[in-house]
Amino acid sequence: MGSELMLGDDGQEDGRGGWLNRQSKEQRALQARAKRDGANLLYEAQKQELTAALRMRLTENAMHDITDVVGLAQQLSAGDPYLAQELHKIVQDFARQSGRDVRNFGNGLGL
Repeated sequence: MGSELMLGDDGQEDGRGGWLNRQSKEQRALQARAKRDGANLLYEAQKQELTAALRMRLTENAMHDITDVVGLAQQLSAGDPYLAQELHKIVQDFARQSGRDVRNFGNGLGL
């Protein structure tokens, strides 16, 4: 026979570096974007985890501080009802401000 038919050989290069295995520009861009988006998600998750841990630590410290201020107010009042009433106002204000500080933690810092 004068003409040979070769199955599987249509001029396409196989193996490493062949043009069949090369990704298109769009596929490479999509993969790069997916990788970048994955890294951004991981970064945001880690940032939120750190913020939560810091907020919890801040809350615990604020609770201890409030307990200390209440104890100090009790010691200072020494049973005097008028002094206890006035110190109670200061303790309440301190507790409110501590709560605000915990709630507002990270605002304006990008956290």
